[in-house]
Amino acid sequence: MATPDTSTLTSSAQVFTAHTLPQIRAIHKSLHVQIDEKSARLRTQVGNSYRELLGTADTIVRMRADMLAAQDVLADMGGRCGRAVVGAKVAGLAKFRGAEDVEARMSRVARVKLLSACGLAVGRLLKGGVEGRGDRLVLAAKVLVLKRLLVSSFGAVDALDGEIRAAVEGARKTLNSLRRRLLRAVEKVLEKIGDGVDRGDILKALTAYSLASSSGARDVLRHFLSIRAEAMTYEFDPEEHENERDTASVLKGLDLYTRTLLDVQALVPNKLSDALLRLKKQHLLADESLQGLEGLRLDIFEKWCGDEIQYFTPFIRHDDLDGKQAREMLANWATKGGEILLQGLRRALEHVSEFKTIVDLRTSVLQHWIRDGGKARGFDPSVMLSGLREAINDRLLYILETKVAKLKLVGSEVTATLEAWQPGITDQHRSLWDEEMLDMDVSGGANQVTHEVVSRLYGRNDAVARVVTSYESWHHLIDSVGDLIEQLKRQRWDDDVEEIEDEDVIAARQQLLSKDDPELLQKKLDETISEAFKELNEHLATAWKSKLDSVDNGPISMYLIRILRDIRSRLPKLESIKYFGLENVPSLHEKLASHVSIPPLEEFASTALTRRRVAGRALWEGEPALPTQPSPGTFKLLRNLIMSMGDAGLDLWTPAAVNTLKRNFGRQLVEVWNKELTSEAADHQEADGTNEEKPSVQEGNSSTEAEETSPKSEKAAEGKFEKSKDIYIQWLYDIHLLQQCLGADASSDESFKAFVEELFKKTGLESGATDRLAKASQEYWKRTSLLFGLLT
Repeated sequence: MATPDTSTLTSSAQVFTAHTLPQIRAIHKSLHVQIDEKSARLRTQVGNSYRELLGTADTIVRMRADMLAAQDVLADMGGRCGRAVVGAKVAGLAKFRGAEDVEARMSRVARVKLLSACGLAVGRLLKGGVEGRGDRLVLAAKVLVLKRLLVSSFGAVDALDGEIRAAVEGARKTLNSLRRRLLRAVEKVLEKIGDGVDRGDILKALTAYSLASSSGARDVLRHFLSIRAEAMTYEFDPEEHENERDTASVLKGLDLYTRTLLDVQALVPNKLSDALLRLKKQHLLADESLQGLEGLRLDIFEKWCGDEIQYFTPFIRHDDLDGKQAREMLANWATKGGEILLQGLRRALEHVSEFKTIVDLRTSVLQHWIRDGGKARGFDPSVMLSGLREAINDRLLYILETKVAKLKLVGSEVTATLEAWQPGITDQHRSLWDEEMLDMDVSGGANQVTHEVVSRLYGRNDAVARVVTSYESWHHLIDSVGDLIEQLKRQRWDDDVEEIEDEDVIAARQQLLSKDDPELLQKKLDETISEAFKELNEHLATAWKSKLDSVDNGPISMYLIRILRDIRSRLPKLESIKYFGLENVPSLHEKLASHVSIPPLEEFASTALTRRRVAGRALWEGEPALPTQPSPGTFKLLRNLIMSMGDAGLDLWTPAAVNTLKRNFGRQLVEVWNKELTSEAADHQEADGTNEEKPSVQEGNSSTEAEETSPKSEKAAEGKFEKSKDIYIQWLYDIHLLQQCLGADASSDESFKAFVEELFKKTGLESGATDRLAKASQEYWKRTSLLFGLLT
């Protein structure tokens, strides 16, 4: 139940008439509470009034005492303003001003001494060693500021004495040089990176720069970033590093980039601002390090410096750079610095022509970036990684194209050899058994002997050796490139074990660096090799066509066959070049076969086919009598052919070359024999028409055949006809033997078959006799085929 409001009650009767008993009790209780509150308030007011009364009384007492003291002071002042007293004070003041002039001169002399001491101190501090160089730079900057203040304290030098003026002018001139030396020392500290460089030294160097140039935090950061950018540019400058273009300069430029990002994030804005703020917390001359510098002797000269110097505090803006501004400045620098880094990397790579050197550089650069590039907060390391990959890959592709293009030198060497071809010299074939080989000094080891034997066996004379050596050098380059590409595929690009990196990031990086890049290089290598071999094939084909109708086309064909053989023996394993040079081989074999066949055939036509009697006729067997061995001319033909093949070179006679030789030889043999048959028929017609017969002499040693010669002309004519028939029979045997030698391909030629049919008709033999001849020739070839091994 709510308590009634007592402020509305006007009388006691109203309480008892309008309220219930509980309400009356509540009103009674409320009235007692109000009475207690008012009693306490009245007591408080009375106490406060009493204290104010006491305070007023104390004030009146103090006012009376102050009034009495003022009266005493006024009385004393009146006594001191007398004429005699004032005159005495004027005289004393004149004496005091004279002493002040002396003190001012002493102050100027002391400041000049301190000026020279400051110059020497700065020089000594800048010449110090590596230890504590950050502290020395800050102390040198403080001394330099003190020297600047001392120079400024003299004002205009025209009013100074001669010695003091000269000293001040000299100090003013050296001030700028000392400042430049200090700034250069600061730049050296800021440029250096590595294990021996402490980040604290960098902070102190920035503090020294701020003192020396009165720069705020923003200007200090801008100066630091510009110094690092210049250092990166210097590392990639070809004029500055003309003799030192190596991996170290590239890696140092990359380290400068990454360390700058890390240093700025570590020092700016908090540490740099705190360091600049500490410079402003005390007077310059109160600095303990400055007081402890013995050469300055501030314990003596400090009191002569004046208030402006003694109480000078550096004024530096330490709060003009916040975190957002620092991040923006660093981001802008990172963009420009990345461009400088990539451009410098490209310029450095332009002076590197070795594929392995670039691959090693790639490994070092990417490992450096993977290790340090991800440590900088707020920067995506994949962007710079892509730029580095692109720059390196572009150079690798260019070097790859350049190395593959050197295959043109093989074609150029062939062209030069063909243009300067000298018969008997260029195509000179050194025998394996000549005196030079037999007298060869073997003390040099087996390698030299082996090389010489292989060269002579495979016909590698000087002309061929030059081309083969050129191709082997090219092939070695390409093999090394292929090995390096395989090495790239096996590389692992894991981050430092102390760093925790996402597995997806590692997998993506491994895909880029160990799969995509090597595949790009391998694809380019295969394409350029295919194109280079295509151009070389066209070049060789053109060179061969230009010499196809030359009188030396035989030796030239041998030269080109050997070159194609050695090149094809070491072809890269590519499907597109598997048939390199094969389209020219048939024509080369044709010219080779013609060159080898012509001398034996000419000798055969001029000696064997002109004979009119059969040597060894008495050795014929059977009924009818048939030959069992070839004529001496045919045997000599085969021997001459083998010797001609050997003189050309045993290395030339592959199965394809032998087959071409057999076809060519068989065709030319038929032409020679047909020509002889035609001339023989003409001789018979002439003999029948004129009925003339020349005496003939039977060849051989048989005395029986010599006794059969009759002096009668009729019998002589009949004997001539029979002997011609024996020649045909011998020829038929020889042709069967040559069929065994030349094989089915040569003997299946239509002209060859027609010749055999015509010769068979001239013999007048039955088919059974022909079978006997074929079988006898086959048995003879089995016994003697090893004598003609190159044809088998």
